[in-house]
Amino acid sequence: MVKQKKSIVLMARVLVLALLIGVFASVPSEQTFAAANKALRSKVVFNGDKESDAAWMNNNYVMQAGYKKASKIKKNMKMSAKVYVPAAALKMNGDTVHVDAWIGLENSKNGNYVGDIRAKYTVMLIKDGKKMRVALWDPAKEKECKPGKTASYKKSGKYYVITINDMPLKNVVYKDEQTSKINTKTKYNLGQGIGVTGTCSRTSGYVYVDDLKISGVTTQKITFNKKDYKWYSGWHLDKNYSLRVITIK
Repeated sequence: MVKQKKSIVLMARVLVLALLIGVFASVPSEQTFAAANKALRSKVVFNGDKESDAAWMNNNYVMQAGYKKASKIKKNMKMSAKVYVPAAALKMNGDTVHVDAWIGLENSKNGNYVGDIRAKYTVMLIKDGKKMRVALWDPAKEKECKPGKTASYKKSGKYYVITINDMPLKNVVYKDEQTSKINTKTKYNLGQGIGVTGTCSRTSGYVYVDDLKISGVTTQKITFNKKDYKWYSGWHLDKNYSLRVITIK
């Protein structure tokens, strides 16, 4: 439990850095679109470090995509996503992949970055003895909780697919680790972010993000099967990181 408490603090620092610099800064890459099941892909290298503070920076990969339509926001919003992680990363007892999520906000009129609304929980996929299990980590209460219908997983080929379903978002906006109330009168450009961190077995492979959805004043989706997003960007080790929209394979 102490390890989890330490990890959530370090994770927050990584996410804030990524959001402040990367959310709305990237120019969309040119892509060719075909009628296939596509997703946003990141090359990842989990170095096998599960204990040190540096593991949370070195093994963290941020993937983000922007919705096409500006929208107002409100309290009690929810988000969904699918995250494909390499099964080879989760083969030893205690191996864990952590998934954080948030919505980035940019003022639609002046383009200024406003902050981000974070998911209430971190999703964890854990190798527990001979079994796999999914759990939620509540940073407010500093404890693990049952996922209910909010998170689940399944094995699909060489990947574990983590499904986040209607994850509740917090009712505050974060910027520079300060919080402010949600402004329900302003329209925002919205970007959905997924942070994947592996405190797990040494693995080199791919992580895919698919089927993004945000439910609030309006419901918007990104499937990546067509150009239904405005932009995308990646972040790793304080640098922009190349991503691709490509068929899952």
